[in-house]
Amino acid sequence: MSTSAQLIRGTRLAARLSQVELSSRSGIRQPNVARAESDQRSSSFDTCQRLVRAAGFRLAVLPGGGTDAFATGVAVLAALEDGREERAYRLVIQLADDLAQVHGAERVAATVARPPSSGDVRYDAFLAGVVEVRLEAEHLPQPVWLEHAPVLQEPWYVDSWAEGDGRVTAATPPALRRRGVHIDAAELVSV
Repeated sequence: MSTSAQLIRGTRLAARLSQVELSSRSGIRQPNVARAESDQRSSSFDTCQRLVRAAGFRLAVLPGGGTDAFATGVAVLAALEDGREERAYRLVIQLADDLAQVHGAERVAATVARPPSSGDVRYDAFLAGVVEVRLEAEHLPQPVWLEHAPVLQEPWYVDSWAEGDGRVTAATPPALRRRGVHIDAAELVSV
């Protein structure tokens, strides 16, 4: 899927809009919105920007490499829709790595846009917890979307073999533990 298709679909989902609602807000016909999202038709920059703005977002260029929370959320959604949970896990770990490589304003900028829901509350809480961990590490401000990110009612041990293991719970960063996600902090660095 092209970057423009991911941006259009991701911003629409993050704004919790249907294609019809996005069409109405943007003035672009719904079948054209569907084609732009499905990559059946290459979208011009102007069309992409118009749809993204209609969803309540704006396009921006940021310094640095790596990925950001929004793009990770879009990719996790796609991976889970394809039944590739291991890929979804690796994407969140990669986000943790990428955020660790940038500092200050760049780290904040990489986390400011609310990612779309992945459709799996566990992964939504996991992604939010990773963002919190990396922002707390430098005492940086947290984006508003984190206030509304999920907290799991039942603890989720990301590595199923660790369920109930007190050592894993103790080694879980507090921000993740508060969200009900249990994973050893050492796992947040890819190998």
